[in-house]
Amino acid sequence: MVEWDFGEHPVSNEEITEVENMLQVKFPKDYLKYVKIYSGATPSPETFDLEDREGIAFGYLHSFHKESESYIVNVSNRYRDGRMPAKVIPIADDVFGNEICYDFRKVISSPSIVFWDHEIAYENPDGALSHICDSFTELVNKLYEE
Repeated sequence: MVEWDFGEHPVSNEEITEVENMLQVKFPKDYLKYVKIYSGATPSPETFDLEDREGIAFGYLHSFHKESESYIVNVSNRYRDGRMPAKVIPIADDVFGNEICYDFRKVISSPSIVFWDHEIAYENPDGALSHICDSFTELVNKLYEE
């Protein structure tokens, strides 16, 4: 069972619509179910694996509240300098400055979740992305205690 700590106040449908319009995406329902309640929160347990890398720590869900330091629109805009491909939207971070993102480049209705490695991103924006899983529910189910 995953618990979420340090969340902000609940997110309204208006805030979700505003974020989706600004980012020009429609987030999957399972992700929004978590965001509505746990915006800005961190999960426990928080560790997950990639196909080629173990022990990645899930940091905090990015916030849907404008006044937050980790407002999802601001976080997304921060990487629009060529480091992160368009239509790849950060939804959470890890503890080392990398991002957990939705990849809307291929399938808009059911985007996969990818890990974005900031150290590779300057040299190779596409190479900085590694597939994690196909849904937010799947990601939450992958979390384990290290």
